[in-house]
Amino acid sequence: MRPTDTEHRAAIAAHGGRVERYRRGEITNDQFRPIRLSYGLYYQLDHTSHMQRIKLPAGVITSTQADCLADITDLWGRGVLHVTTRQDVQIHWVPIEKVVEMYERLHEVGITTRGACADSVRNVTGCIHGGTLPGELFDVTPYVMAVHEYFLFNPLNLTLPRKFKISFASCAYDCVQGPVNDIALYPRIEGGKPGFHVLAGGGLGAQPFLAKHLRDFLAAEDLLIMSEAIVRVQHRHGERKNRSRARMKYVVKRWGEERFRQEVEAEFARVEAECGDELRRELREIVADYADPKPARPSSAAPEGDAVFARWRRTNTFAQKQAGYYGVMVQLPLGDITSDQLRAIGKLARELGNGVVRASNDQNLMIPWVSGADLGACHQRLRELRLGQPDALHITDVVSCPGADYCSLAVSRSMGVAAEIRHHLVTNCAETTEPLGVFRIRISGCPNSCGQHHVGDIGLTGMTVKGPDGIERPHYSMLIGGALGEDGGALGHRLPGKFPEGDVPRIIAALAEFYREQRQTGEAFRTFVQRVGMPALAELSQRAASSH
Repeated sequence: MRPTDTEHRAAIAAHGGRVERYRRGEITNDQFRPIRLSYGLYYQLDHTSHMQRIKLPAGVITSTQADCLADITDLWGRGVLHVTTRQDVQIHWVPIEKVVEMYERLHEVGITTRGACADSVRNVTGCIHGGTLPGELFDVTPYVMAVHEYFLFNPLNLTLPRKFKISFASCAYDCVQGPVNDIALYPRIEGGKPGFHVLAGGGLGAQPFLAKHLRDFLAAEDLLIMSEAIVRVQHRHGERKNRSRARMKYVVKRWGEERFRQEVEAEFARVEAECGDELRRELREIVADYADPKPARPSSAAPEGDAVFARWRRTNTFAQKQAGYYGVMVQLPLGDITSDQLRAIGKLARELGNGVVRASNDQNLMIPWVSGADLGACHQRLRELRLGQPDALHITDVVSCPGADYCSLAVSRSMGVAAEIRHHLVTNCAETTEPLGVFRIRISGCPNSCGQHHVGDIGLTGMTVKGPDGIERPHYSMLIGGALGEDGGALGHRLPGKFPEGDVPRIIAALAEFYREQRQTGEAFRTFVQRVGMPALAELSQRAASSH
């Protein structure tokens, strides 16, 4: 059943009681850990302060929600939010005595943090172009919301063997990175009816797996039945003794694809018999209730503008299927945005868009429904906010996990090296950036792959290496040629060696320039890597590393 306001308020109140017991010393740190994680609250690196993760299904943020997020960040997050690689936002330095008040304020604007961490169905991601994408079969966003609502208070949720990730793709870029999710859904039409191609069993971490084909066509009306069936299989058969083998990808590996499909289909039949009609009715209700707000301004053709505007328009805007409207990508360096900037973005969306902003897996924000005639004003306002940079999703738009600046698991300052890479490329490779088109560098500060380095065009993993003097220094391993897509997902190939942090920007610049010079017309980097071969690229990388 859909969660009610009463259920949410009761859950927050009950959680608040447990927080107070912890503060009184009645619950130990170990006992409190799963409690705080169930509402997305993490210890930070110093183990005395906290980071709060906030779920945003499909990355949707209304202007009202943007104002609320900005307000709580001013109050309890030192004025800075971080957009994650799963369409969440995070705020740091949150005092534990304020978390329940924060959850109550978020609930008032329709946001929950329940299941933002822990062994749960995490934030359900959805294509940021849903409802506006030229050629899309249908808008996947209402289905994201349906799955999100269904699992919030599902009795299996928060008691899974490990975290569980679900994505709904639409665009050819696969901005939700479907192949590395536990369930990946791609829209289909069959017999005039909407549905999904279903993949399952993907995941990254120290051992990455790409999702496997599960069903060619799942009728959209059966979405909750299939989701429940797959989650039940994982709940029952996932590893519970060894957390490093607890993701569903290991169930698929242990059984093989054919048995996994058989087990899921058998469970699907059981769910269908138990509650199929009820789940279809619930899905129809949620999908029918979802409506994209109307744009504030009438559609219009876009102006030419000067060279600065023209480049920004080429690289940061997307023509919608609704003629005369555009989606505007707001590039957030390293995924950070101040509360004042977010508040201003919410206002901009309200006045020039349709009052909605969408957070992307690439740590940016997208404002849909901007009239062509308003693009110049939109760009100017973004420039005034210092958010008007061009080349979104290009090689200078680096993705990074928070790294050792915040995370207790990280072994390197991934955000620091991301900033160095960006600076080096902007300074030395200005003529390379735009010609390469979309090109993703992804950085993780440890093998857990929160930066999704395995599927970047170039992916980096942080580590420390002890030198001859006995001192450990930050190094990175490097993967090249990773890719995403319904049929084209691929894990990157590892370059030999471990590269000192200071060498990494030069190596990336050398690879990018070589690609620009040697690529064939329209050739993707993954295809280029396959054609040129790893030995030649490894030799190039070693030369670049020793060139200083």
